[in-house]
Amino acid sequence: MRTAIEEEARFVTGSVSVHEAAARLRELGGWRLVSRRRERQRNTYLDTDDLRLLRARSVLKIRQVSQRVEVTLKRSLGFRQGVVRRREITACIRPASLARVVAGKAGITPVRLARRLTGTAPWQPLFTLFTDRRILVFASGRARVEVDVDAVAFRRHGRAAARRYEVEVENLNAPPAAFRKAVAALRRTFGGSLSPTRVSKFEYGLGLARPRRAPRRRARRRGYL
Repeated sequence: MRTAIEEEARFVTGSVSVHEAAARLRELGGWRLVSRRRERQRNTYLDTDDLRLLRARSVLKIRQVSQRVEVTLKRSLGFRQGVVRRREITACIRPASLARVVAGKAGITPVRLARRLTGTAPWQPLFTLFTDRRILVFASGRARVEVDVDAVAFRRHGRAAARRYEVEVENLNAPPAAFRKAVAALRRTFGGSLSPTRVSKFEYGLGLARPRRAPRRRARRRGYL
């Protein structure tokens, strides 16, 4: 199990060519590329019918990458100056344990904490997003940031019904000022082709899966999850 505080700046683009150019970056305003890899994710989000986790500013997600399965509980710590902060608690499980996670009966920490927030109400899968992620890690001295270039697909009846192209900058261990410089360098590189967004993948998927049940919040409140 691992626990972390995630700091992340998120952008979207409507241009596939800009998205692909981001995936080919080799430097970022003086930050040098130190690693690059790709993974295809299947992310399923769980909550109660009345969205008790969301009301508690939390999200429970099952991520499958090949044979690796992770369960993560995210809780908002706020949104400031374009950067979202979340506490993330993640546990790895065996694929055979998936049914117990969905039923809220697995003994792992993310499930136990989520159950405290939802009480005895049953959980259900809300939707699944399929993400093709290119992961680029950049270094400046000992500081590291990760740029995730994501093609996100929402599927209905086995076919992609909607797509979104994202570029996220995650702070791995950089001081706040250095992290802000990395984000600024990305924005300078692509100018207006990348638009900052507060809408998380969860909020995006929920709006497609359950538009009448998605939370109606002011724009400034979005992006926590």
